[in-house]
Amino acid sequence: MILLGLMDIPIAERRQIENEMIFRRGNEKIGIGLDALDALHIADGNPALVWDDDRIIEFRCECSDENCEVRIPLYLSAYKKIHLDRNAFTIQLNHQVNLIETVTITEKDYAVVVKNNSTSDPGSMLNNTTIDNSGNN
Repeated sequence: MILLGLMDIPIAERRQIENEMIFRRGNEKIGIGLDALDALHIADGNPALVWDDDRIIEFRCECSDENCEVRIPLYLSAYKKIHLDRNAFTIQLNHQVNLIETVTITEKDYAVVVKNNSTSDPGSMLNNTTIDNSGNN
């Protein structure tokens, strides 16, 4: 991971990167929630209700557009594998911002991008950006 100080990244680029990190954080909470639910099912003696990594989940597009509402159907196992790289983000096709990221994988329903730079930790709120992916859904 290329980790730069916040002052080293132009503010517009930093806001775009932070938005993507916030979207990924939200998607990761889905997995954490499923793990907690699985633990409850096991504790209650209902192992048949435990989720497995081969279920398709509708993850939120992790692009820079704070208004993007695209959902990407993806196997949980594929999502986890992609995100072993902390610089990787799952986005709708053509939602990349070439200034801040590079497309590394293109699939039928989504693309994976890797950040050229990264921030240490995003804020808790989405940033307004000039990115508008409403025509690329």
